[in-house]
Amino acid sequence: MQTEDVTEYRGCVIRPVVTAAEGGRYAAAAIVTDRDGETRTLGVDGNFAESQEARDQAMELAIAWIQRRNIVSDHYVRRG
Repeated sequence: MQTEDVTEYRGCVIRPVVTAAEGGRYAAAAIVTDRDGETRTLGVDGNFAESQEARDQAMELAIAWIQRRNIVSDHYVRRG
């Protein structure tokens, strides 16, 4: 398993994780830590020919999850 660079997005830290699989393929996941320190691991469905492709898909999944979470959270927060 190899963890790659860490990216911050909308107050969350994203750590893409790329793992070598059988046959020279790669699997990916993203570990997302929010401002409160809560961590969630998001798995990417698929296997990839290149590690960079796997990393990119993990980042894309994490960013989409953060965006949806922010939209829902902002929608239900009452502003004083």
